[in-house]
Amino acid sequence: MSDEPVFSRADLPPTNEPLRIAARRLRWFRAAFARVVGSVGEEVGCAFEIDDSKLTQIFIRWLEALDRQRPVPKEERAAFLEFASSLAFRELISDLPIRTRGSPVRAKREVPGGFWPEAYACMIFCLTVHSATLEQEYHVATTIDPQGGDLRSWWSFRENAQEDHAFSAGFFQKLLGHEPNWFVPEQFRYRIGRWLLEPEADGTQTQSPP
Repeated sequence: MSDEPVFSRADLPPTNEPLRIAARRLRWFRAAFARVVGSVGEEVGCAFEIDDSKLTQIFIRWLEALDRQRPVPKEERAAFLEFASSLAFRELISDLPIRTRGSPVRAKREVPGGFWPEAYACMIFCLTVHSATLEQEYHVATTIDPQGGDLRSWWSFRENAQEDHAFSAGFFQKLLGHEPNWFVPEQFRYRIGRWLLEPEADGTQTQSPP
């Protein structure tokens, strides 16, 4: 996986609402998930079956987690928008709503898409929505940590996520260049450092390290 920004709105359903609002609509969320997962299936060479019941429950838990942690200060809203993606990833990994039909035929076992295709598809979904939303709201170009394509990191991720679902949130935050609070990676208020969106000289914004 490259650390260049490669995720765009092209794989997402159209909407007349801001993406941060559309993502909170079950119909759009399910349609976006199906489209992104379908694209990932074509990439790795396998078909995914989606459990819509599981996906609906995941969506509800995600919204509840967001509402419990939503910050009041305006200066923290951008950081929380970033954080929200890690909570979605946590919920998806804790109760995977997809399974493969057959083994990936275009992805080697030495890459994430071949090693754990279900989790890889969920990661791409969260990254796609995340990057498109930040681009729309703050003109931010999302960059991904190189460990996103490191199989050793995925071995550790899979092992730890099976023991503690919160680990998935920390793994996702790490992909976005933030150092997670590994004790409580699913808690926004206890995150390490400050997540900032700083303006560049040309008026655009980029993610700064914590």
